[in-house]
Amino acid sequence: MSQTVSPVIPPSNDQPELVYPNHFIIWLDQHIGQRDEYNKLKRSFTRAMNPTNRLYESTLENDDIDRSIRLNAPLFVQLDDVEFMFQAFNDIEKCFDTIEKNLDKRIFLITSGSKGKFLIPSLVIHFPKIFKEGNWMYVFCANMNMVQVGDIKPTNAWAMHYLDRILMFDHEDNLLARMVLDMASYFTTKANDLKNNQRYKDAYQYLTWSRQMNKRYGLLAGRNMTDELKKIDHEIDTIEKELREEQSNDDGDGYGEACGDN
Repeated sequence: MSQTVSPVIPPSNDQPELVYPNHFIIWLDQHIGQRDEYNKLKRSFTRAMNPTNRLYESTLENDDIDRSIRLNAPLFVQLDDVEFMFQAFNDIEKCFDTIEKNLDKRIFLITSGSKGKFLIPSLVIHFPKIFKEGNWMYVFCANMNMVQVGDIKPTNAWAMHYLDRILMFDHEDNLLARMVLDMASYFTTKANDLKNNQRYKDAYQYLTWSRQMNKRYGLLAGRNMTDELKKIDHEIDTIEKELREEQSNDDGDGYGEACGDN
């Protein structure tokens, strides 16, 4: 039996403080903890962290998700070596509260249709500048019909009012591919902002993450990402040049040793 991973619990005063990632995957679904549900999406997070030693030493298991739900605490997970906070919910109110407390992070929200029809309107009302076009909320449901067809009544008619804020999927492959693409776009935008503020080390980190997510998207979607990767590599080269110049300037700013009398 594989080792499970403890949720991230805030450390006590005598323990070093954990550094939380600035990107947070939140997943709301009544059935997320069930063993035969959403296996491909769960397996995408190839490793999960043991917070006691900060080592990624286990795959993400259903038991980890169950414990996270019970304790209402996030996990640290990795997707292609990029660290994310991850938390699953089956309770709408707890999910909303966690989102409200983490608005300083880039939230990637996945919700079922049955839960989303209550959560998404509340998020749009309370945080319209956060959840908007480009910062999509992902609705994952087997039946996406939003209009009545014959005698079949729509199950997700509510979604018609939020088409500028949500993307709907009925297959986990398509959801994962789109979320990875949006992650890549976010990392690139963040890198550009950091570069413009001369925070070159941070910009370099975000560009490497963008490169990893673009490569993953190419594999998932069967797309040739050569041009996009070349652009990122060019930006990485530019950042590396800036970092070398910074280092050179730092080395030249020091004073030499005082000369002694002969």
